[in-house]
Amino acid sequence: MKDERALFAWLRTILHNANIDRVRLRRRRPEEAESLDAVTDTLSNGAAADELALSRDFLRAMNRLTIEHRQVLLLIGLESLSYREVADELGVPIGTVMSRLARARERLRALLEDGA
Repeated sequence: MKDERALFAWLRTILHNANIDRVRLRRRRPEEAESLDAVTDTLSNGAAADELALSRDFLRAMNRLTIEHRQVLLLIGLESLSYREVADELGVPIGTVMSRLARARERLRALLEDGA
């Protein structure tokens, strides 16, 4: 069990670093970065128009969040990690995780209501 957790932490670290590299590349050479349209085209396979619009809005809103806010949202919401596990993963205090999560949810909600 301990080895499995270490493996998942190691894989998340690799994915995190790959994402950071992608963000940096996008800042240096935005024309080479994967476009939002390419992602939504992938999502559109079999998706209804309403679902596609919601997916597009959600992706746009997520992309407007800071990297710190996206990290916390994804680790807690997608990976189902506890606040303590996220704090350990990111090397920050648990209070920082809670604060980032609250701010990220608030910002995401605002972006989605405004139509990001």
